[in-house]
Amino acid sequence: MPHSIELPRPRMTTLDNGIRVVTQSIAGMQSAAIGIRIDSSTRNEPADMGGASHFIEHLLFKGTDRRSADRIMEEFDALGAGANAYTSQEEVFYYATCLCSALPATFDILADLFVNSTLPQEEVEKERGVVLQEISMIQDNPGRYLYQRFHQGFWKDHPIGQSVLGTTESIASVGRDRLMGHKLSQYVANATIVSAAGNVEHDRIVELVQRLLCELPGGSVPRIAPEPGWQPSIGVYVHNPRPMEQTQFYMGYPIPPAGNEHRHTLAVFNQILGGGMSSRLFREVRERRGLAYAVYSTMVSYSDSASLLVFAGTGPERAQEAIDVCHGELLRFCGETVSSETLDSAREQLRCKRLMSLDDCETQVRRISNSLSVLGTPEPMEDVLRGIAAVSAEDVRSLAQSLFGEVTPRVESVGPGDGPGLPR
Repeated sequence: MPHSIELPRPRMTTLDNGIRVVTQSIAGMQSAAIGIRIDSSTRNEPADMGGASHFIEHLLFKGTDRRSADRIMEEFDALGAGANAYTSQEEVFYYATCLCSALPATFDILADLFVNSTLPQEEVEKERGVVLQEISMIQDNPGRYLYQRFHQGFWKDHPIGQSVLGTTESIASVGRDRLMGHKLSQYVANATIVSAAGNVEHDRIVELVQRLLCELPGGSVPRIAPEPGWQPSIGVYVHNPRPMEQTQFYMGYPIPPAGNEHRHTLAVFNQILGGGMSSRLFREVRERRGLAYAVYSTMVSYSDSASLLVFAGTGPERAQEAIDVCHGELLRFCGETVSSETLDSAREQLRCKRLMSLDDCETQVRRISNSLSVLGTPEPMEDVLRGIAAVSAEDVRSLAQSLFGEVTPRVESVGPGDGPGLPR
């Protein structure tokens, strides 16, 4: 790592009420991003309120005592700011990007909707229709439908196996009062992280949070855990028949959860396996065999469980071949050591991606809040790069042997006919 690169180091302050504030300052940038994260989401929902966290995420933009839904958007626009939010299985994240000079006013709006949203009844009914359409949209999209089905199957009987969107029945039946009650029970200080990145001053952000989130209630939100002894559903094949040209499939293998000590080795492994155009999956499945246009690997990580996923879409007559080849490429790591050239390339690709991401405030505001949530402290970029650089070829082979040597993955597909099957 060149000595001339001066990397930003995040700073963290925990307020008296339990809110954690983390910032990463990069002087000279015109822009900044700020976000509010709640470490509670789908996995903490009652069974008959599936999708409540995502529904509430939509509704928080629909009005407070101070601002109507239209006024919220008008004020963001007048500042030249862009606001958005997302919901995953374990967190809900509200964020905005703006010029650094507009950050205090931008956060005033964001904090207002986070603390003071009233969830107006008429907006609940309108947004109910929007969420129901979102559920329908996934049913009409084979790729998203397959991912949701795979996720629910791999994490069957685990709290994170629930759909973020919920079901048609749960969204149609949940009332405004239950939604507000759930919001008030989950949006508490000890579960809240405020993160800011870009041209920001840590002490000023702390002052803003102290002033604008002081009314956030106290308390904690314990994560709902799976039953003792729970294991992911692997060694299973499921096909979802659908009249379409391709057969698309996911293959899933258990890996250690988010924040584990092998996370940098896993990142290098994933890069070599299916992270780019020189990856083994891309070269063997697409370039050499012409089996697929899209093929890749990725990791889906949660606090207590995670999976390495392989995806490909191919003709139904060659789907079994594609599954066999993908699995075979993964098993190659168990029996051979990657070359120094391959290892160096993968580490350099990851290093460059991480460094280039520093120019994106939105990416960084999510990264520092996520590392704080997972690790208990924000991970400096310098430590990330050092961890990647330290990964050896033997580390990759040893980890592959321990994780994948004796594992049959879960395979789930969508497409015509009866589908392929497990790797042979």
